[in-house]
Amino acid sequence: MTETHDSTPNSRKYAWFVLIMMVLLYLVNVADRYVASGLLEEIKKTFQVSDTFMGFLVGPAFAVVYTLLAIPIARFADRHNRVRIIVAGAIIWSGFTVLSGFAQTPWTFAFARLGVGVGEAAFLAPAFSLLSDYFAPKKRALAFAILNFGVYFGQIFGLIGGAAIAEASHWRTAFISLGAPGVLLGILTLILVKEPKRGRLDPVSNIAVTENNLSFLETFKTLWARRSFRFMTIGTALGGFASYGFGIWAPTLFARAFDLSLTEANARYGGPSFIAGITGALVLGILCDRLTAKDVRWPFRLSAFGLIGFFVSMIILCFVEDVNVATLLTLPAGLMAGGWVIAMQAALQDLLPAKARATGTALWGFALTFTGLALGVWFVGRLNDVFAAQYGDEAIRYAMAITLLAAVPSIICILMAGRTAETDREELAKALG
Repeated sequence: MTETHDSTPNSRKYAWFVLIMMVLLYLVNVADRYVASGLLEEIKKTFQVSDTFMGFLVGPAFAVVYTLLAIPIARFADRHNRVRIIVAGAIIWSGFTVLSGFAQTPWTFAFARLGVGVGEAAFLAPAFSLLSDYFAPKKRALAFAILNFGVYFGQIFGLIGGAAIAEASHWRTAFISLGAPGVLLGILTLILVKEPKRGRLDPVSNIAVTENNLSFLETFKTLWARRSFRFMTIGTALGGFASYGFGIWAPTLFARAFDLSLTEANARYGGPSFIAGITGALVLGILCDRLTAKDVRWPFRLSAFGLIGFFVSMIILCFVEDVNVATLLTLPAGLMAGGWVIAMQAALQDLLPAKARATGTALWGFALTFTGLALGVWFVGRLNDVFAAQYGDEAIRYAMAITLLAAVPSIICILMAGRTAETDREELAKALG
């Protein structure tokens, strides 16, 4: 299969249309991921398993396959039609989400979550690469901020919508109801979204001088040798450990620590986080586009600032006794956390040359997702079981607080990454094309 360059409309309206389609796909992508988080307690009761096992089900069972496949799929996407790859992934992850609702044992449920990971591995890196050919560098941060609306709407649909469906019917119905629309959306994307010419909007200095025929290992070594990519990836991994570990278990924290129903727990955490997260994403996207033109280190500074605000707010939330205060704390946390990943995404796309963009994004995404979902989520579940004998339902407070500590070295690494971003971008353009 060879890459095709369809006759793609060059209008801004069509670029925004493509962005909206990617947002909708990202929405169902995240909803299918978070529906399991919002229904942890119900699924646990059905299968009669421990918190450690539940941490495995919603963490490693998804993340290991996702992260292992994301890199070779991204490598493929750097050479072939990205739209078709995204569509195939959407149909696969949606189908396995539906199958999750039919699972009769914890292991068949885990297998279905593995299938979701297979499909979702085909979305993020190809989508960022695709959008980078629809939006010029000075507009990418805002485009990526809007793309991340899919994360927040997806969390709402997955957490609150899933819990509401489960309360009205059964948790199995929630998986079936949230999984089915992705198949239709994938088909529409195949029909309506065109594959653009790769690297068409990049600066001349970032367009290949020679063909990039490097192997994956050679590409990885070239990327890792650059200080900005290396520290950005390590910082993102640590930030993902803290933020994913907290975010996936946050509804359970509200339910156990404040003795709430799953529906109210998901609403108290998901609702404010949704509003604040979208606001933070928009503000940071606009700031990134404006400030990066003056200094390429600004995305790194904004990302670190966002992580600081998230860390402080969530540490306090772990130990407050008043549920209303805890709910209010989700606002500053969501506002600050809403942008730290977006800033890294924008900086990453500017750093990477067009012909290695999906591969580099997948390597970075591997660090974020594997460390966050496979390790951070499991780590919280494991600490819950370790502390349960002494602290009971309060154990989750201590487990979450310990997990959040990974944000501190993350902030340091991200700031260090920004110091050499400009020179590393030029070197990578020469080396990878």
